[in-house]
Amino acid sequence: MSRSPADLPTGDDFLKFNRSFVIIAIAFFVFYFNSGVNGSISINFFKEQLNMAGIQMGYYTASRELAGFLLVIFAAATARFPATRMAAFALFVAAMGYGAYAITDSFEQLIPVAIIGSVGFHSFTQLYYLLALGLAEPGYEGRVLGRLQTAGAAGQFVAMGLALAFVLVIGYRNMFLLSGALLLVGAVALLFVPANPRMVRQQGFVFKRQYWLFYVLNFLDGCRFEIFATFGVFALVDVYGVDVRMVAVLMLVNSVLTWGVGPLIGHWIDHLGERKVLTWTYAGHVLVFSGFALVPNVYFLFAMYLGYRLLDVARMGLNTYAKKISEPRDLSPNLAMGVTMSHAAAIVVPITGGILWQTLGYQASFLFGAFFVVLSVVFTQLIRERGLAPATEPAT
Repeated sequence: MSRSPADLPTGDDFLKFNRSFVIIAIAFFVFYFNSGVNGSISINFFKEQLNMAGIQMGYYTASRELAGFLLVIFAAATARFPATRMAAFALFVAAMGYGAYAITDSFEQLIPVAIIGSVGFHSFTQLYYLLALGLAEPGYEGRVLGRLQTAGAAGQFVAMGLALAFVLVIGYRNMFLLSGALLLVGAVALLFVPANPRMVRQQGFVFKRQYWLFYVLNFLDGCRFEIFATFGVFALVDVYGVDVRMVAVLMLVNSVLTWGVGPLIGHWIDHLGERKVLTWTYAGHVLVFSGFALVPNVYFLFAMYLGYRLLDVARMGLNTYAKKISEPRDLSPNLAMGVTMSHAAAIVVPITGGILWQTLGYQASFLFGAFFVVLSVVFTQLIRERGLAPATEPAT
């Protein structure tokens, strides 16, 4: 889609509602701070204090991701409420769940609090894309999402730094409490986002034939994500004995690298299109999964882990693709359906991966994940490009 220079937004006009952007960036920050805390310390916490094994990790992930699968029902039932209010409520629920990790003493106690936290987490995941896309002029969605991803990377960076410096001093449980408290701060902040008609959700849910490729891509991406989220760090901890501080270092390095990658990948998505960017990143994921399965060298796997996390930023392309193909009234429920489709196999896939881990070894779990990524590469070729932005940002 071409535009004349007179039609192009100038300065930061492609990112509207600056006050809203700051508040939503705060929400991204605390949301990713929570993800950083859980990513850096939860696996060691599960292993050292709850004595969980690979098969239990599969059941844990399946129960946690059930909320994501049911999200479309929740989104349809609450559609009459403003998106910002529901996003605030989602962060509040997440705070209650993840904060309660601090009082968990067994695998059986972990499951209900994990489900509560997951309800808030997945509800916000669908809503924050709607809020973010409401800030962007058409054709500049990737760049706005990229800037917000930078705020998220900052949150992860701070979380990793605190985990590295203080987790052995204050303990796992106090880190979970801190994370829950910051989620509450983000929930309150979202109550002050100014009204914006672009952030209004539509009632009902969408399941239309014309969006079939979006559903399939989200399903396959969800399978890939669930396998690595369940077993990536767990393999480093369980198989190679990596301690919590080394995990925190990995997360810290990842946050530094991701800081500038989000805007760059967002720019590539706007300029090159979702098909090319997703194809490259999915091809990289095939190498990562194969490396975890076939190369028994912990330092090589550190590099593969960091590569995976950088490539994972490009999954925002699925949401920019949704905006380009959706009718305006379908966008909000379509984003919710995308999250649901990404979790459609979340119950079966992690449990299957856990069974493969227990019966055939950890390598089989990662080869299982690589299979889904290869399918993602194939189906990504069916994306039809449209609405690409100019190669450069608007002149200031």
